[in-house]
Amino acid sequence: MKKEKRGWILLLAFTTWAALIAGCGKWPGNKPEKEPKETTTPIPKIQELTYYMHGTMMEPIWSVSLIRRGEEALVRVEPWDEEEEEFYDYPAEAEILEKARVILETYDVASWAGFRGRDPNVLDGYSMGFQVEFTDGSKIEAFGENQFPKNCHAVFSELNDLTAEARNKFTEEENG
Repeated sequence: MKKEKRGWILLLAFTTWAALIAGCGKWPGNKPEKEPKETTTPIPKIQELTYYMHGTMMEPIWSVSLIRRGEEALVRVEPWDEEEEEFYDYPAEAEILEKARVILETYDVASWAGFRGRDPNVLDGYSMGFQVEFTDGSKIEAFGENQFPKNCHAVFSELNDLTAEARNKFTEEENG
C-alpha cells in the first residue's frame, strides 16, 4: 500500500511540475497583448484622432489629439483642469499622421468600430475613449470602462510614444 501511495504522490508531483513549466510561457506578462497582424485592411488618411485613458488618479492631461491642417499637422493636448478651457497645440510634421495610421492598421483598430465595453463588477478602475475621423469622412469610435478593445494598451502606448514631445512640453509649461 505504501508503494502505491508513494507512486501516486510522485505522479502528482511530476504532473504538477510539468504543468507549471508548460504554463510559464503562457503567463500574460510574457507576451504582448497580440502580435501585430501581417495583413490588415487598409485605413484611409487620418483627419483627426483623439484618445484618452484615465484611471483613479487625476492626470494633468485629459486627452491628446492628432489633427491634420492642410499639409501640416498638430498635436493638441487638452488639459484636465475644467477652469482652463485652452488647448495646448504643438506643430508637428504631417508624417506623424502617417505613423499613427500605420499603428491603426498594424493593430487592426478598424475592428474597434462601435466598441462599447463596460465591466460593472469593477468599482474603481480605468476608462478609455478613442475617436478617429478619416479624410474620406468615415469614423471609428470606441469607449470602455474597465473593458477595452483588443490591443488597446499597445495602440495607446505607441500613440503616446508619437506624442511624447508635445505632452512633455505641456507638462513643462504647467509646472513652470
